[in-house]
Amino acid sequence: MKNVMIVLILIVASCKPVKQVTTTVTQKEAFLEYSKGQCLGRCPVYNIRVFDDGMVVYEGRDRQRKKISIISQLSREEVQELTLVLGNTLGEPNLFKRIRDRPITALTYKNKEYKYHASKIDGKLKEVNARLEDLVAQVIVK
Repeated sequence: MKNVMIVLILIVASCKPVKQVTTTVTQKEAFLEYSKGQCLGRCPVYNIRVFDDGMVVYEGRDRQRKKISIISQLSREEVQELTLVLGNTLGEPNLFKRIRDRPITALTYKNKEYKYHASKIDGKLKEVNARLEDLVAQVIVK
């Protein structure tokens, strides 16, 4: 009996949990990903992905901290405008220093990831961040 228990324990301990891959609306890669992390307060936490065809996938939490997913569509003109705003002038990602109780914003565009605190940026990145926050507000309202 002892041997059977040892074998069962070894089998259970050796099995790794398998990550369940959820099927998303699309398997293609997003050209832009924008997310806000949490802070110590009630900061909005979300991730938004924008695809070449204008599809926008928003995943976040509402005020009651329930997970929500929203799929929206941008017009071709809105995608072109967003691409123009992003442009090629964001430069290289800067070194990032975490500040306590400030949400971290992450922007991935053209295989470059920018992490920053939205209240501590300026220049082109600030303009892009404002446009992306407008996009998030637009998707949530729709």
